[in-house]
Amino acid sequence: MTPSDYLAGAGLSFRPLAEALAAPGGRIVAHMRRPGATDFACVAALHDEIALYETARGEPPLFVSYYTADTPYEALAADLRASLDRHGLPHRIEPVASRGSWVANTGLKARVIETAWRESDRPVCWIDADAAILRPPTFLMGNPFDVAFVRRKGWEDLSGLIFLNRSEKAEKLLSEWVHLCAEHPNVWDQVLLSLSWFRTARATGMASQWLNGGVFRFPRPKVRDLRDSILHYPFRRKIRPFIDQKQASRALKAYVGASARRPDELGSDDLTEGYRAALASYDFRYDADLGAVVRRPG
Repeated sequence: MTPSDYLAGAGLSFRPLAEALAAPGGRIVAHMRRPGATDFACVAALHDEIALYETARGEPPLFVSYYTADTPYEALAADLRASLDRHGLPHRIEPVASRGSWVANTGLKARVIETAWRESDRPVCWIDADAAILRPPTFLMGNPFDVAFVRRKGWEDLSGLIFLNRSEKAEKLLSEWVHLCAEHPNVWDQVLLSLSWFRTARATGMASQWLNGGVFRFPRPKVRDLRDSILHYPFRRKIRPFIDQKQASRALKAYVGASARRPDELGSDDLTEGYRAALASYDFRYDADLGAVVRRPG
């Protein structure tokens, strides 16, 4: 199956990038990079995106995660493992020693994923240890894209769920991400994931799927779950979540280091306006040096 076939199953298709960027309503849910030619993109309304997510097309990926040993993340990882087992999904969840800070520990993510990807015979999907499977993520089964993760606002990439296929482009992205995380341990992993994507897509014909943040259930009152199950999910007004994202890191940073943000720590809020605009418009002429991507403190 090709990315075009995958989209066609929900009545969607690629179109020239300029048309997709100018299309009213919906959002860009997939991008096909074509160096030296015209890029393509797919725009979808929410109900079409929901149709895309509800159909399983093949085998699931290997779900990969890690947790810092002897911290509350260990119990959270056990909950994740139980949820994967409950839905019959293959997984590889490992303990790691803390590097002394939250941002340094998240920098291990790229290396853990790359190792699992190289040792597996199937695509891999990273999932945070403080998450759990609510229902099988069918949109990842038989997914033909090189990479898939949540991109919000056209430029904000989230690293809580990352699908990487068995492709040369995914391998290049992973290698670049590992290199950047080792070189810049003070920068959030999702910022470096974004830069790795940008550099890899600029040079290769990479096919990317931008998942909707609605695949996650973020912490909220249960009455909202009840309201959505009655008023929204049956009528395809909202995505019924697949992943329970508990966001425990917001409360547990102090277990692995100082909870206050370090002076040299660089996150998504530090992305430059120029880089945000380049991501949103798929302008691969933008300078891909980290210094042009994030604002330095001070």
